[in-house]
Amino acid sequence: MKKRTQFTDRDITVLQALSLQVRLFGQRQLADALWAGDIANARRRLNRFVELGLLKRNVVMARPLPELLSPVFVWQPGNDAPDSSQIAFQLQSRWRYRALRSTVVFLPTDITVNHFGGRNKAVLSSQVSHDLGVSEVWLWFCCNHPSYAKAWRGENLITDSEPGQSMPDAVVLDSNDQPAVLIEFGGDYDADRIAAFHDDAVLRGLPYQIW
Repeated sequence: MKKRTQFTDRDITVLQALSLQVRLFGQRQLADALWAGDIANARRRLNRFVELGLLKRNVVMARPLPELLSPVFVWQPGNDAPDSSQIAFQLQSRWRYRALRSTVVFLPTDITVNHFGGRNKAVLSSQVSHDLGVSEVWLWFCCNHPSYAKAWRGENLITDSEPGQSMPDAVVLDSNDQPAVLIEFGGDYDADRIAAFHDDAVLRGLPYQIW
């Protein structure tokens, strides 16, 4: 007789996040954030979800993430425009000397996405490091600011972009399900990309955080 799987709140958090908030999770980052660093227990549980057809396990090449303790830059409407060159320098500097390495990641299956009402989107190998960074920011909110994590909608579910607008990595919705804060994880962004993201936020009239 097959043992019936009981789903914990943590299980639901992971599965729902992969449907609505992020594209993938790294095994190690999940273990550190939600399993108190216990990689063996995290691996065992995540592999159980693979057996159940809820998750897919892949091994990819990704750059180790910098430590994310707070945003690199926060802006509110009415504030001065940022120094895009300075922000770009900070973002580029933290990626220096971080070579690609083998990384175990988990992605949702169609079963999981359909259950939670999300939308699946292909993950490009060239964007895995960036996607893991977005997931790391979400996990920070999950552990430190749960209301933001719950109200977070990932890029897959953002549909309000108009021609000429850039697509943020995520938005945090207000109580009326309207965009309230734009979230961006900074890769090797140059000053022009920072300035374009800022200009888009100004047009939208929304505050933002760059991590």
